[in-house]
Amino acid sequence: MSEEQFQDRIDALEREHEQTRNAMWQLLEKKQNEIYALYHVSRTIGSVLDIQEMLLQVAGIIKKSIPFERLSLYLLDAATATLELAFFTGLNIDRKITIPVGEGIPGRIAEHGEHVHIHDLSLFYETFNDFAHYPEEPPQDGSYIGIALKARNEVIGVIGMDSPAKYGLNVDDMDFMAILSHQIAVGIEKSRYFEMIQQLSQRDGLTGLYNHRIFQEKLRHELSRRDRTQKSLSLMMLDIDHFKQFNDNFGHQAGDAVLKELGEIIMSQCRCGTIDVCCRYGGEEFTIIMPELELHNAVKVAERLRRVVEINSFSINGNNPDAKVTISVGVASIMAQEDFSGEELIKHADDALYLSKRSGRNRVSYTPGEGEGKPVSS
Repeated sequence: MSEEQFQDRIDALEREHEQTRNAMWQLLEKKQNEIYALYHVSRTIGSVLDIQEMLLQVAGIIKKSIPFERLSLYLLDAATATLELAFFTGLNIDRKITIPVGEGIPGRIAEHGEHVHIHDLSLFYETFNDFAHYPEEPPQDGSYIGIALKARNEVIGVIGMDSPAKYGLNVDDMDFMAILSHQIAVGIEKSRYFEMIQQLSQRDGLTGLYNHRIFQEKLRHELSRRDRTQKSLSLMMLDIDHFKQFNDNFGHQAGDAVLKELGEIIMSQCRCGTIDVCCRYGGEEFTIIMPELELHNAVKVAERLRRVVEINSFSINGNNPDAKVTISVGVASIMAQEDFSGEELIKHADDALYLSKRSGRNRVSYTPGEGEGKPVSS
């Protein structure tokens, strides 16, 4: 071997050594990132209870280890065999997304419980009339990983991610996400249990409305906010007329059915899902806190609610499918220039309610501030 050939051989070995060393460093860095992700995902799951905040932090941690661009996470509703998009990042979505199990890649992952790796998304879109993240998504180049989230060996959801680079996500990334998915599933289950416990502690078990304790908390909060904004705050109180007699005639199960259906009517006639705070005050009595609603508009809402209840046929059992009840309603408001406590507002609404009772029931009355109560319907 000549001296020149010998030097070439040495140079080749040095290049090979450099390449091996770089590959080892890259592998070491990747494994360090994976350990970082496992550790910090575990810490996040242990400390964050809100599911959206937990998933947001987990996605940020994963991105330090896996170079994804878009991510979607669906949760399974086993009762309806549907998947609902619970979290996403990097996707242009402005509507609620629900898909059946079996539809699209997320639906098939949920159906079979198996992970998916697509190294070339452009080829996938050319071959199949299908979607990776959501229906009608625009085709993307790159690669994709889809992972079944399992708890107690049952699928509870699907997490999918893609990279704009072909082969940008590889089998090793899929294997790592499969390991990480167990932690994510545990975090989701914990957040769900926490939310369930919160619901049980805040909601009336029969009607689904807020309970008396939460009513008091929400009223204090709205009064504090009104002090800052100086906007009107109205309170409606109502109860079912002759409810004791109704229970005596039809039984307490029938009474519970009426209370539950009345709760549904209240939710449909008021802004319970957005602004209003709808509560079961106790027994057959209900309250609705109506922020930023002046007295005359609150009275209109109360009168509409009273009429809907009056014409409604309550389903109580097979023998009495068309039971009728009516409600008496009292409304009170704190106007812009007024200033009194939550106890005083409750008393004004309660006084208006009993004015409706004394005036013949099945009507709405109101107390304008400190003034005398007035019935407005019959």
